[in-house]
Amino acid sequence: MAEPSKPKVAIAWVHPDAGRVSSFEDSRDALRDWDRDHNQFITTQMPVRFGTDGIVAARNEVAMALMASDCDWLLWVDTDMGFEADALDKLMALAHPEQRPIMGGLCFQSRQIAHDGMHGYWSFPQPTLFDWKDNPDGGSGFTITPMYPINGVMQVAATGSAFILIHRSALERIAEQYGPTWYDRTPAPNGELLGEDISFCVRANLLEIPVFVYTGVKTSHYKGHWVQEKDHWRHYVAPPATERVAVIVPVLRRPQNAAPFMASLRASTGLATVYAVADNDDPETAEAWAAAGAEVILGDEVTFPRKVNLAYGKTSEPWLFLTGDDVRFHPGWLDHAQHVADVFKADVVGTNDAGNVRVMRGEHATHMLLRRSYVDARGGSWDGPGVVCHESYRHCFVDDEIVTAAKQRGVWQSALGSVVEHRHPIWHKAEDDEIYHLGQESFEPDRELFLARLKANT
Repeated sequence: MAEPSKPKVAIAWVHPDAGRVSSFEDSRDALRDWDRDHNQFITTQMPVRFGTDGIVAARNEVAMALMASDCDWLLWVDTDMGFEADALDKLMALAHPEQRPIMGGLCFQSRQIAHDGMHGYWSFPQPTLFDWKDNPDGGSGFTITPMYPINGVMQVAATGSAFILIHRSALERIAEQYGPTWYDRTPAPNGELLGEDISFCVRANLLEIPVFVYTGVKTSHYKGHWVQEKDHWRHYVAPPATERVAVIVPVLRRPQNAAPFMASLRASTGLATVYAVADNDDPETAEAWAAAGAEVILGDEVTFPRKVNLAYGKTSEPWLFLTGDDVRFHPGWLDHAQHVADVFKADVVGTNDAGNVRVMRGEHATHMLLRRSYVDARGGSWDGPGVVCHESYRHCFVDDEIVTAAKQRGVWQSALGSVVEHRHPIWHKAEDDEIYHLGQESFEPDRELFLARLKANT
């Protein structure tokens, strides 16, 4: 049996007569190099200059050229974009000619909202994720969707064409119904003309061609300044948290960390009670945390997971937050985390430690919020109900098991706007010490244990 032919992708961009943004050229070249060394999807390039006829005519020209080619997919990339080398691979892995024929990456715009009184404008970043609001009293139209699942696929009413993959069947269906007018601007209900990219999505919607965005494809967009995901979450204001949280902190021979930890937490929320779990033979640390205002739990558990489980059994708040003693809480961290849990019905929510690459991409968490009822019913680890952490780990990979189990169960979300900054020496935010070395000593055996448990629970 002959193997199915590999999909062919045309990468296209429109540009003015003047030079282009170097970030786009660097990103485009990296994407082409990656594709050449991996799947080799890209077979055609379609750069088109837009002149007096404008960007609408240029985009329609590219769509017409795609229709006349043997390419299956069209990848639009604007020349004011930056993106990762494997972005096309990620879109191709999720796109489908029938089920997901239009798949965009996560892009942002800089939106002007009001005159600043000095002949300028206040502006802030917003994702190009649009929903349609049909108001029976008038005012119907597209609205921004500011809250989205990190690294998730979501259907939208419209998105921009700054970084988007389109199957030729979508172009063919639009042409059959409307002629070669894919990007001609169409009027909004208020009579104003929509942008050419939103107009394309309107035609797709009218033909019931679904439009999706994969928020795991990260981009950067130049709009006088670069706007990207971290800028969005820095500006997003979450509604106030309403439920109390037990902040569980296993502590060991670092009494100096108590006061700054407690000061930053108090400044960020009034809903948290700190439970510092100290060793019986470490009275100096226990006294420092008590003096700083924490509830101190004493025991001989020694390791991080055993201390967490001890505190879980002695607390009653509806939420648990697991963390080390070397963090600083940024304003709104609990608001963001509980809001994400509420919107997406998540039981485990990862916070942003502002250091770990996997964490900042929303793929992992080193400090996390767990719903107590979830731990009661299912457990935080693979050990079953009533167990937060697997106790055979000494220090490392406790977080990996909790996050992986939550992903398997469909109850995981990342809250990138919830910043609990990890003051770790690896990022030059703290001095190295014996406690960090002690944790590093267990890395390899803990890693081997995690991989064995992952295999047994997959």
